[in-house]
Amino acid sequence: MELVRLKVEELTQEKFSPYGCVLDVGKLNPRMREDIFTFWDGLARMRVEGELTVGYLRVFKRPPEFSKLERHVKTEEIFFAIDKPVVALVGVPTPHQDHPDPSTVKAFYVKPGKGVLLKEGTWHWIPFPLEESADLLVLFKSGTVDNDLTIEDLAEKGVTFKIEI
Repeated sequence: MELVRLKVEELTQEKFSPYGCVLDVGKLNPRMREDIFTFWDGLARMRVEGELTVGYLRVFKRPPEFSKLERHVKTEEIFFAIDKPVVALVGVPTPHQDHPDPSTVKAFYVKPGKGVLLKEGTWHWIPFPLEESADLLVLFKSGTVDNDLTIEDLAEKGVTFKIEI
């Protein structure tokens, strides 16, 4: 069994660009600002044909090893950390093969109030919480879970990953 060690990296657009884009209001000027609110527009542009589903994901502390990755080839996906930091686990899209390339899998530190927009086909796994639990908003095309979800267990190919925090 090959163990791929993943050092958690700082989340920057430059480092994350093979997988998608970073959602960070700190990189934008507010569109509107009043005494009672500040509004940022254009964090990302998400292409969705049909309805968009807004989901709420609560993740729980677990061992740092994993071997599964999933993808959605027909839709982009947003993970947005709400209350606590998480580690986003991603691998580049592999449009001409049915399995991910383990050498492209990375781990990125996502602070609360920040998120990522994954390109269509980006391999990923359930975000890893750095505390007992963490809550995230998840957005993708309605029906994605039923009609556009592929999960690959790389343990069957002799590969496992370990997040090094």
